[in-house]
Amino acid sequence: MQKKASFHRLLATLFHYVFRYRKLALLIVVLGAFQAVVVKAPFLLLKMVSDATRIFVAQNSEAPPPALIPAPSSSSQVDVFAYLDSFKDYLLETLGLASNDPENIIIAAALMLSILAVLGAILVYFHRMLASLAATRVVVDMRNRLASHLLGLSLRHFGGQRTGDLISRVTNDSNTVMSSFNIVFENAVLQPMFLLVNLIWAWMVSPWVALAVLLIIAFLLVPMLSFGRKVQKGSGRSLQALGQSADAMSQMFTGFRTVKAFQLEGHEIAEFERINETFFRRKMRMFKAKAKSQGFLQLIYMLGVAGFLIGLTYLLKNTEDPSKLVVALGPLGTTYTDVKRLARTYNMLKESQGALDRIDELFDLRNELLRPADGKSAEALSGAIAFEDVRFSYGREPVLDQLNLQIKAGQRIAFVGPSGSGKSTILNLVARFYDPDAGRVLIDGQDLKEYELDSYLLKLAIVDQQPFLFNVSVRENIRLGRPGASDAEIEQAAKDALVHDFVNGLPEGYDTICGERGTELSGGQMQRITIARALLRSPRILLLDEATSALDTESERLVQAALDRLKEGRTVLYVAHRMSTVRGADQIFVLAGGRVVEQGTHEELMAKRNGAYHKLVKLQGEGSQAEIDVPSI
Repeated sequence: MQKKASFHRLLATLFHYVFRYRKLALLIVVLGAFQAVVVKAPFLLLKMVSDATRIFVAQNSEAPPPALIPAPSSSSQVDVFAYLDSFKDYLLETLGLASNDPENIIIAAALMLSILAVLGAILVYFHRMLASLAATRVVVDMRNRLASHLLGLSLRHFGGQRTGDLISRVTNDSNTVMSSFNIVFENAVLQPMFLLVNLIWAWMVSPWVALAVLLIIAFLLVPMLSFGRKVQKGSGRSLQALGQSADAMSQMFTGFRTVKAFQLEGHEIAEFERINETFFRRKMRMFKAKAKSQGFLQLIYMLGVAGFLIGLTYLLKNTEDPSKLVVALGPLGTTYTDVKRLARTYNMLKESQGALDRIDELFDLRNELLRPADGKSAEALSGAIAFEDVRFSYGREPVLDQLNLQIKAGQRIAFVGPSGSGKSTILNLVARFYDPDAGRVLIDGQDLKEYELDSYLLKLAIVDQQPFLFNVSVRENIRLGRPGASDAEIEQAAKDALVHDFVNGLPEGYDTICGERGTELSGGQMQRITIARALLRSPRILLLDEATSALDTESERLVQAALDRLKEGRTVLYVAHRMSTVRGADQIFVLAGGRVVEQGTHEELMAKRNGAYHKLVKLQGEGSQAEIDVPSI
């Protein structure tokens, strides 16, 4: 039942895009109908060629020449053949040739075939171009929608997702869908029309011939439908393995230094080979189902033709014009090809069903960060923050448990505590990357959920422990803080972040490409560029998550000096493991078990000899004044 519903969902998706591009789809259908008639029309000329052959044989024997057209009848097939014969006579008369000469009849058939060839070539070109255009447009739209949807989700959805698998779904799976849609727009329209024209042509010859073609089509559809389910099942599993392969490769190259340092090449290659072997086995199961389907199609078709040959003896005895039976060879000869292409289309649909199911899993993810229709603007935000009985967990165990705290606008607040105590989680909640499971986060006394999120985020900036730079120029990386900023504003932000002189020393200055994830720069240089980005944004709330913990002493000194400029006139929340960096905070919150166990200034907390903060400082060996006097926030 689930598979049936899934296939219905695939058809619903197809219909959605067909309706969206209905004018283009209608044009494809119309062109397909004309193409089907033009491509199959040469079969009707076979009667003309057969008649010419009979006349030629009769002229070279003692038998009288046969009549070209049987006696008039009310049946539609006689009218069609009579029309073609009239058109043949018109052509020969225009060329000044005799209409009863067999050689001239062949010339007329050749001319008519040439006209059909030109028309067919034009129709095929435009039909395929429009089909490819429609398929590619559909998948580009799907990728854009998927990227927009994923970026609109909260961080909670990405915690359990593998990056390589996500990339595989957006690229490999959507490519599979594109290939399927391409075939659908081409063959799902064209092949049924080809089969319909085959039936019409067969009916013109004899209703019995049409019945034979119809039975062959019906029996050929049986293996197509039967093996299609196996193809769909194998497709989903093979794409899942392909996603795992992409994820393994992503980890392998992202952690390249670790792999080399710990000599894990053999382990990583073995794991990669294992995943690829799984992909190979699953893909071969799908190919096996396809091969069986094609084999059964061939068997049924040949048996059907054999049955038709047996029935041909009856038709030869009971038809007024045996030469018309030659026309039946066209529909019979191409029905197998048409059904085989239709089966391939169906298999591709079933194959894309597995890909589309994986894409739909991402579309089904819902963003729990609800945005109010009439959200409050954050334009006049001052930066006061409060947590009221906040409870939050990433899984089962709570990270924050009934957390309460008050932060005044413009204060510099430091959060310290052991790993897992909830320090970074507080920053994530203030940035509204997540919503609390219970309780409220208040900004200027208003529930954060009631703010218009885009307006609020414009008043917030983050500097993380691991700075992230895009693979664009230094100038564009800084400009991301405020798109539309002038070059002069960007350079001023760089000066305030103490990075201007360094950037001017680069080969191409501000136009120097940073490399993927900023790999062309040092950690301190990357961090100062991210600070320049934050300065350009001019936020009311600044979040610093271990902004200097991964730097050497000299880089930390420069970054800290840049941070001192960035913090002025703003509410600053700072997460730190180094006790030395929090001494200048207006308030220090000490966290343990998801709650505030102590708060106060550095001096107040150090006065508590048995307090948690005092112990943390002592554990880091920073009890002396000299050791504490390092640049602070």
